[in-house]
Amino acid sequence: MREFSYKTILDDYEVVQNGVRSLDDQNFQFLTPTERDELRNEVLEEIRTDFSFKLMTLLEADIRADYRLTLNRKRRDGVSRAYRALCTQYRRETRQVGKRASVACSRMSLDRILDQLRHYFLDVDEDFRSVCSAIKGYFSFRNWYAHGRVTTQPVVPDPEDIFSAYQELQDKVLDR
Repeated sequence: MREFSYKTILDDYEVVQNGVRSLDDQNFQFLTPTERDELRNEVLEEIRTDFSFKLMTLLEADIRADYRLTLNRKRRDGVSRAYRALCTQYRRETRQVGKRASVACSRMSLDRILDQLRHYFLDVDEDFRSVCSAIKGYFSFRNWYAHGRVTTQPVVPDPEDIFSAYQELQDKVLDR
């Protein structure tokens, strides 16, 4: 079975996108040139949306796994301290002070985790703080896609943008 990683998803995206672009006109023989171009553009946009969702799902899983791992291992770096402070605040709010942090904070919202990262990097790395803001914004798309596309469509991030945001997140947070 193939590895499910950011790089393989991005590579698959390029392959599928190039495949649709290289379809010759015989595949659209009952369409006018205008209809053919519109259909091709719609398919390319749907492919972009689908692969962006796949990348966002993987990104969410990595952020949540890192958060849980941090609470369980009690790391001592700045991000870990920020995560534990967030958990302490959450335990007070939900009146779960007596529970273990890893249990009480296991359902922490992704928005709060990303807000905590943004807050931590406020004076540390302003460029990465803007990456955290962008990632948080991307999740409005992910939620829209995952929950039935019932509201107006938010901006769909490019898979390449998600990949570059992931690489920065990996350098600053996930690989610490």
